[in-house]
Amino acid sequence: MSSISSALHDADKAIKENVKKQREEILPILKELIERVQLFSWALQQNFIDTFYNFTPTKSLEELNYKNRKFNILADYNKLSEDIKIVNEKSETLNEEFCSCCKKLENAMKVFNNLCIVVEGKQILDTASHEFGRYNYVEAMVSIKDLRKQLTSLKFEGNASKALSKLNDQAENQLAMYAAQLSIEWEDIFSWEEKKSVYHLTYSLSIQQSDPILIKNVLKSLYATERLNAELGLFSHFFIDKLLHNVIRHNCNIYTEDYLGALVFNIKIDLNDPNKPNFQTIFNNLTAVFEFLQSTLGQFEDGKNFIQVFAESIRQNFFNKIIKDCIRNNLPSCDSSYENYKNIALELDSFNKFLVDLKFVEANQSPLNKYIENTECVLYRKKCDKLLSDVRNMLGESLSFGTITAGNIADIPNDSVLDSSNCPNSKEILWEINNPVFLSKCKISRNVEKIMSMIIEHLEESTKLPEEYSRQLVMYIRDIAIMYQCLIPKKFKVNLECCPLDIALFFNNCFYLAHSLIGPPWKNILPAFLADLLTTVLLECIQDLRVVGLEKISIYLQAQRNTIVRTIEETELPWTHDSYQTFDAAIKSSLSLMKDLNSSWFNVLPIKMYELSMCTLSQALCQAMLDRIFADSKPISEELVYMLAVRFEDTMAEVTSLFDEDVELDNKINIWVKFSKMPQLLKAQLLEIIDLWRNDKLLLQCYACEEIRQIVKLRFPDDKYRLKILKEIQ
Repeated sequence: MSSISSALHDADKAIKENVKKQREEILPILKELIERVQLFSWALQQNFIDTFYNFTPTKSLEELNYKNRKFNILADYNKLSEDIKIVNEKSETLNEEFCSCCKKLENAMKVFNNLCIVVEGKQILDTASHEFGRYNYVEAMVSIKDLRKQLTSLKFEGNASKALSKLNDQAENQLAMYAAQLSIEWEDIFSWEEKKSVYHLTYSLSIQQSDPILIKNVLKSLYATERLNAELGLFSHFFIDKLLHNVIRHNCNIYTEDYLGALVFNIKIDLNDPNKPNFQTIFNNLTAVFEFLQSTLGQFEDGKNFIQVFAESIRQNFFNKIIKDCIRNNLPSCDSSYENYKNIALELDSFNKFLVDLKFVEANQSPLNKYIENTECVLYRKKCDKLLSDVRNMLGESLSFGTITAGNIADIPNDSVLDSSNCPNSKEILWEINNPVFLSKCKISRNVEKIMSMIIEHLEESTKLPEEYSRQLVMYIRDIAIMYQCLIPKKFKVNLECCPLDIALFFNNCFYLAHSLIGPPWKNILPAFLADLLTTVLLECIQDLRVVGLEKISIYLQAQRNTIVRTIEETELPWTHDSYQTFDAAIKSSLSLMKDLNSSWFNVLPIKMYELSMCTLSQALCQAMLDRIFADSKPISEELVYMLAVRFEDTMAEVTSLFDEDVELDNKINIWVKFSKMPQLLKAQLLEIIDLWRNDKLLLQCYACEEIRQIVKLRFPDDKYRLKILKEIQ
């Protein structure tokens, strides 16, 4: 081993021996301190139980030499903790006995500290009672609140737990008693009342002036114990709902008077004056009210004042009422000049600065800022609010109260695509995105056309103002589109379930609004930035309008289709004269339903939508009739067969009458050819059926082999001749 290694080894050995020696020296002291702490803790616990559970204290804290013993234990513990920390840092191995004693000391000290809290509780309660009697409300209540916070984290067992509960109850009761007394003092200091007469309302705020020190002490105590906002609750409602409400709406007279040591501030509201107060009058009156409260109820020690604390409970409602009932309702009309708004902004700025100086609101958080910084914004916001209000009023009108024709082209292959081949004198002009989109000719509610006219008028006016106002208007237009698709289905719920005309008009209105919001397109009449913004913001609500319009008419069509199918399916089997009469009545009922829709929807819905709707119902009717024919293959009489054939022919004629002459039903109803062939099959003889099966291509395309065989079985008796024919139909 080298000399260096040997030296290091010796040094390491010396350190270990030194640590061991220190540990051995500390261990007896550690055990002795544990014993002292445990003995003293037991005495404190017994004192606590005797005081708050048995109510017969044997030894007082003075007799236990509490202060000195506590001081000595804490001093010895702190010194010993430093020594233990040093030993643990130097030690590389753990000593079980030493560690066990350290842990035991920590547990004993935790119990000791908890017992110190509770045994000192009686002294705290007694001191608080003494201080409260000397009007030192803050010291008394804060000390008990701190004690209660400490007690909530403590847990004992047995009688100590019961004593803890008693101490906690006593502290809570004492605090409640002080709070009640403080409330009584506050009510004596500050009161308010409302006096009513025929033509006047008088609000009086009364503050006692006989003892300024008591006023300050009570306010300080309420604030320190976080009870001031609770005590101001009723006054906050009175201030907002009554005093502020009437100061904004009526002229008033303000005066003060001294009455039995109290300063009374009176606001006399003149209900008989038809003239409304202007901005300056309203703000001057409110300034006087705030200055009275501030001058009489004053400043707290930590820099906060009464108004600042009062504002916490009324700030939001105060500004909401000022903006809604004072500013918005008293702004000049939308046609007024910006100069009028600038004068109002000066008044607002002055009042806002007063509130900021009073610490009612932070300068950068005042809702009045937006009405001060940009007067044009206030004007335009009012214009937009009026637009939204006018639209809401229009939406209350009946869907069918007034209708007009919209769109000017009746036969467009696709309502959303412009095909230049369909436009006269434009075959050489190719379609591109900036060309207008055609709207199919249809009927719409007059109020929807008015709404779009108002929107376009506001858009054109917004181009004369800064860009930010145009952005705001776009958001309002989006709200209008959302409002239409939400309010109308709710307001006219029954109509959109039962009235075909209203259903058709709602569908048209939704598609008209969606089409109109796409624009002429907008880039042709508006600046590029505004056109792009409209396209981006309105994209989703335009699609939603189409969806909700289509949803309502689809639900109604599905219900009518189900009615038609159910009516025909419920006819009896097998075929008899009675079952035929039921079948015939069901068909007549279905055709009557479709004719009613024809009278409500023809020339109201776009032609393509009308055809699609009627073809949907016609398809259901035709399919149900065919299914009824194939539901039973038992032979029936020639008379019934002829009656069924005539019924099919009559149905074809009546369905055809629902459409224009140029409509090709073969392309609109996918089973129309099959349906139209049924009368021919019902009237044909056996050989004719064989001939049709072999030579008629349309028949082969729409009828299956088994269906032809079933018609043969239905029409002809079961004999060898029919069997031969059935074998040939393969």
